Amino acid sequence: MKKSILLTLLMILIQQVLFSQEWIRYYGEGQNAECRYILNDYDKGILISGIISGYMYEWIVKTDINGEILWNKKFGNGNYYCWAGNIEQTADGGKIICGTWQKEDPDFDVFILKLNTCGEIEWCKTLYTPGHYELCGKIKTTPEGDYILAANYFETNPASRTSLFKFNSSGNLIWQQFYPLDSVYYQDDVMDFSVDSTGYLITAFRYAPDSGTISPTVNRSYFFKTDTAGIKQWEFIYGLNKHYYSVPWSTIRNNSGDYIHSCTHSATSNNNPALIFFDKNGNNSSDKDILIGNSNFCGFQGLANLGDTNIILFGGLWDDNHVWTDYALKTDNLGNLIKQKALTSTSNSYCSASKTFDNKIVAVANDYNNNSWRIVAVKVNSELEYDSIYTQPFTYDSLCPYPIVSDTIDPNCDNVIVSVDEPFKKPETTQLKVYPNPANNTITVELPKYLVLTDNNGKIPVTTVYHQWQKVVLQATDLTGKIILSRELQNNNEGIQIDVSHWNPGSYLFRIIYNGKQVAGSKVIVK
Repeated sequence: MKKSILLTLLMILIQQVLFSQEWIRYYGEGQNAECRYILNDYDKGILISGIISGYMYEWIVKTDINGEILWNKKFGNGNYYCWAGNIEQTADGGKIICGTWQKEDPDFDVFILKLNTCGEIEWCKTLYTPGHYELCGKIKTTPEGDYILAANYFETNPASRTSLFKFNSSGNLIWQQFYPLDSVYYQDDVMDFSVDSTGYLITAFRYAPDSGTISPTVNRSYFFKTDTAGIKQWEFIYGLNKHYYSVPWSTIRNNSGDYIHSCTHSATSNNNPALIFFDKNGNNSSDKDILIGNSNFCGFQGLANLGDTNIILFGGLWDDNHVWTDYALKTDNLGNLIKQKALTSTSNSYCSASKTFDNKIVAVANDYNNNSWRIVAVKVNSELEYDSIYTQPFTYDSLCPYPIVSDTIDPNCDNVIVSVDEPFKKPETTQLKVYPNPANNTITVELPKYLVLTDNNGKIPVTTVYHQWQKVVLQATDLTGKIILSRELQNNNEGIQIDVSHWNPGSYLFRIIYNGKQVAGSKVIVK
């Protein structure tokens, strides 16, 4: 009887100790590890993407619900720079990650890895433009199961900064979009990226002119929304009328479909953590300074919704004594501060936050300790208190039929390089070929390798390059505009033979129609 009572008391004591632990975890101690993204996995575990060994490896860490490491994967071989973007779950239970490496040439290139349910590489793609460097922003899954990548510095024209690339589930590039800058702007760097059924929202860091400041240009939060084809619907540059500058961080969407953006906000000399609110049409409704009067730089990149009434931010700031303090902030949906908590971690910057299945928030940051970087993760509840430690067992990685092991992988993308530069350096790959010219009896039509469509409806022209398509419409018209021929053609890389022996002599315009718009044309004389 006494043993039973003692055993019960011991179990209660153990549970109290476990539940009293603060949910703070460190990863990559002494290994120069830095975070990029945090995500809740399908099995209630946690995924963290980052780098380790000083930008030499992309690092993926899988933990249990309490933040204890289950396995980790390093990508690279230590002989070239390789760092991570974000990680996302895929429709088949796998993962998609993007990163930047220096593997193919001295310049940096973006790579994409599709992992299966066991964390093994299913396919790998490198976006390779010789002589130019590219940087990964973020990759996301689309509602239809494809992948959309937001990246920087792709086009051969150096004035173009932000680009979108859409891949199908097998990693084949469907289309690429370039958004060249207006001549008064320079440098669009992707900071955040979100996807929904209506299209894509890009949050970028843009240098913009400002007549109300001493400097001719200042940094601002810049946003633009596209449809699902990547065609720009609207754009919004924050602070133009108020002469504010801002350092953009993260953007989330509330249940009404409107956007909330966290940034470092400044009107004169103060740098304040702030929220910017704008609707689904890009109309700026309000902005709100959260902590006012901070004269030094601050950053609150970790941002998450807690239901539709509260917003949680993670970040930190330097005080007047040059002491950095981390904070978790809780506001209402108008940005009014409800609660703040100084965190016990000593990080330099929070890079990502995510809501968990149990309506808590996990966030991940970088911490400089003992002359080396390490990753720190925290989990808090709705009152900003550190979350409790779960004692009941959970089953992890159930979609994998065998235990996942930690390892180091040097991805082999040598045979699957996609040259995004080819449509610009080789114009013949985008042209419709019709020959012979002039023709007598039969002509041959060869479809372009790429379909190029330029949309001039918005303020900034958008050029779409389609790499994958199933069918197009071939039309031929005479000089009066009368359609002589209209035929649907499959994309099978075969020349099409057309009998023109019964056509009236004269000039004819052949054109390719895709999605209701002309993408290529060629004029031919029939004798």
